[in-house]
Amino acid sequence: MTSRFPRIRSLVVAVLVILAGVTSASGFSLSSDSPRLYLIQGYLDRAPDGATVIDRVEIAASGEPSRQLLVTRYRSSGGVLLDGYLSRELISPYRVFGNSGNVSRLLGAAEGTEINGTFVVYTHAVPSLLIADLDLPA
Repeated sequence: MTSRFPRIRSLVVAVLVILAGVTSASGFSLSSDSPRLYLIQGYLDRAPDGATVIDRVEIAASGEPSRQLLVTRYRSSGGVLLDGYLSRELISPYRVFGNSGNVSRLLGAAEGTEINGTFVVYTHAVPSLLIADLDLPA
């Protein structure tokens, strides 16, 4: 009985080493899709003259055409500026979901509409923006 345990332990270690190599080579992560909270300010599809756009994020809802969220400011819930640009995640479009009224207001707004809201951002599984709160468009 005691002779089987070293073999099992060796097998488990070998599997873990192979799995670690595969996941690091593929860029796959075993970590959970832990959401991040972003306060986002910007414009839909077109920014006014003089606005400094720091990021362009393609957004869409199921069955709807995609739109461009032109971000002028990212902040955390504590007011700290964030440097986690969503377009750098190399995934798009971000699926927008949440209260259907908020989704309709956001994606149905006219070109150039100012956007100001709080979004829960998921980037690992299906790239998604959950609208937690939407101040603008009103």
